Amino acid sequence: MAEFVDLRLEEMLPELEEMQRVELFTEQEIKAVVKKRRDFEYKLQKHTKAKEDYLKYIQYEINLLMLVRLRRNRTGFQFKKPEIDHAIGNRINKMFMYATSRFPSDLKIWLSHIEFCKRMRWTSSITRIFVRLLAVKSNEPSLWIMAAKWEFEENGSAANGRGLLLRALRFHPESIQLYTEAFRLELLEADRLRKRRQVLGLSCEPDLPDNETDTDNILDGRVAVLFYNDAKKAVKSAADLLPFLAVAKEFDFTAELQATIFRDMQVEHSEDEITWDTIARHALEKDPNDKEMKLKDRIELCCSTYEEAIERIDTPKMWQLYVDTLFVLGENEIIRPKIRQRIHHVCYRALTNRKLSDQQLIDWTNMLESDQFSGYQLKTVLTEGVKQFPKNATLWTKALKAELEQKEEEPLFQIDTGAADEPEPAADEEATAVSIELPAVFWEAIKALGSTSDSIAVWETAIEHFEALSNQNSKALQTVENLYQKAVNVEPPIGKHFKPLYLNWVATRKGREEAQQLYQSQASLPPLVLDFHYTIIDLELKEAHPNVEFIRKVYEKAAMQFGQKNKEIWLRFIRFELERGDPTRVGNLHHRAKMTLDRTLADDFLVQYTLLQLQA
Repeated sequence: MAEFVDLRLEEMLPELEEMQRVELFTEQEIKAVVKKRRDFEYKLQKHTKAKEDYLKYIQYEINLLMLVRLRRNRTGFQFKKPEIDHAIGNRINKMFMYATSRFPSDLKIWLSHIEFCKRMRWTSSITRIFVRLLAVKSNEPSLWIMAAKWEFEENGSAANGRGLLLRALRFHPESIQLYTEAFRLELLEADRLRKRRQVLGLSCEPDLPDNETDTDNILDGRVAVLFYNDAKKAVKSAADLLPFLAVAKEFDFTAELQATIFRDMQVEHSEDEITWDTIARHALEKDPNDKEMKLKDRIELCCSTYEEAIERIDTPKMWQLYVDTLFVLGENEIIRPKIRQRIHHVCYRALTNRKLSDQQLIDWTNMLESDQFSGYQLKTVLTEGVKQFPKNATLWTKALKAELEQKEEEPLFQIDTGAADEPEPAADEEATAVSIELPAVFWEAIKALGSTSDSIAVWETAIEHFEALSNQNSKALQTVENLYQKAVNVEPPIGKHFKPLYLNWVATRKGREEAQQLYQSQASLPPLVLDFHYTIIDLELKEAHPNVEFIRKVYEKAAMQFGQKNKEIWLRFIRFELERGDPTRVGNLHHRAKMTLDRTLADDFLVQYTLLQLQA
């Protein structure tokens, strides 16, 4: 082992001597580099080699190379690069090759090697690395695409890139991803050739001499069309053709090709929702050849296409694609007033046919809340919505809020009934008319959602509503308390969430003594909640004269319930004794904490306890 290490170090002598001779490094620094390299070389000579040893060695050499460059810039010495910089770079390259040979399944090492060669501008090395990588991982199309993109876009070798993609398609003849990338790169190459000819003042039409037939085929995109035609054998749905259409739209000379893709979608996938959605959205795009067609006409054409589609394909997906397009149009402030009523109409039809998704229904109700003259009652829509989606907490929350606030849409016209002279109800009569009873929709929501975290929003909506009414109606205050009491007794996570909130509410509404009585009665009852203890402590500390003995008892109870798994309790208890209580108790608390806490938490507790003492 030692002889191999000495041989490697002897091979490094010329670069080390040059580094010292040109005064990039001092003698002591050279000795430190030799020592570090010797350690790494011994690790690599072990019988069982570790990947981390290779990576640490590589990282050290990269850092050394960066240091050399920094010192060159500082001193202005730019000579002897082959003897120093290139020697270090070659060593790094060899180390990467050893690592990839030893651990060929680790993709990160391969990619790091490629990235290093890119920074060194070793293009020929990158090609060879990709060849080795693809020989090991030929079953991953993304790597073939990465290699082909590099050859096309960075190395400027269309032939190499095309050859890689053809080889990849032999391994993955059904990969739409590979066909799409080949299609894109061929169009990119055609675009590059056309732009070059435009700069030279030459025509881009396919009328080149016979000896330039290959260039002619590339120039007008025929090679890309060949890839597309081959890809149609692997296409299983209209969604597989969308990437080809998206790529074709990136280039300004592919109008005929785009028409071909549209025609294939209509002929081969006429019963696919994606086909109709693509055609309808395409109708919205402005045609440069038809300047007379206005935006209003394009929207009408789009909607008529969707209407025809839902007559032929009456599926939830088709309706949802229609609604999604209308929502996108509605985001445009200019056309929003014109499209809003159509959105309401189509969403209502989709809802009654049970074709609307829950998220679309939520978006529609948000729109209805801000549109007073939609002609659709929000409560009616939400009632139907919660029937179709009984597990959606957002819809239940909206339905409850609408029921509690009694939001009815105003009629568009007021009819004179002759009752205009009747006296208006007095203010106190209006207050008593406000319902302080929980509506049935609240209990329906709780039953449908169960004791899950989703139902927390429903409870909070009801509590907030009656809390707002409590200033005008004393009975509403009792309703709030009843809600808190019911919520606390529900299984977690509902009970755990509302237990501290109820305590804080009692302290705010009823005072300190009531809060302490509630704590005494609920502290030991399930569900046990740590924040319940913290809440009463924080409330007590805010008082002008806090009850130290009471706070100490709260900490004791909290430590008994949660002290084994939570070190923060003990630290807060100790901090309280140091600042507000009796510092002589701290030693006993420290000992109890060490004995109670799990071993995994004890060490961290000791560190934080020491810092706490230093701060005190």
